[in-house]
Amino acid sequence: MTTPDQPDPNLASELRATAGSEWAEEAAEDERMTEILRRRRLTMEELFKDMTHRGQRVSVEFGGHSFNGALIASGEDYAVILGPGQVAEVRFDSARWSALPPTDAFEPVPASSPETFVGVLRSHESAETLIRLTLPGSDMVIGKIVTVGVDHVEFADADQRQIYVPTELILGVVRSVDPH
Repeated sequence: MTTPDQPDPNLASELRATAGSEWAEEAAEDERMTEILRRRRLTMEELFKDMTHRGQRVSVEFGGHSFNGALIASGEDYAVILGPGQVAEVRFDSARWSALPPTDAFEPVPASSPETFVGVLRSHESAETLIRLTLPGSDMVIGKIVTVGVDHVEFADADQRQIYVPTELILGVVRSVDPH
């Protein structure tokens, strides 16, 4: 039995352990709430920059098309996905994005890219790259960008027709990976 002059030694230990676990639980809850608030404030641009730095693998569906691969770059309004033998540059607002579990099979090297999707179109114009423009309704045209206008793209398709596509209808660009 303990007397007022001799406190129970187990009681002090028990009180410290209880307080410590309560503080740990409160700290964990604070961290969880802080992470939720941080994620609520993220823009698509910030989210994709973060995922790009982590080499996140994604699956993206846009206008009846789908593409899987690793994020290798992102800009203000689009992301670049490296898939098997192909690269897709897809506007954030034109697709449904899914983050995929990581794999050890492949580690992409982040790439530099223009800051905006219109910049991507202009880089293909100047490089005269053979590309596929993905459009709504599973539509796709293959050819080269002749000119990027203020609100449209002039495109020469495989049949040498001049096609004029409003920029807002272009969901993404898919191209083969350069073997060099």
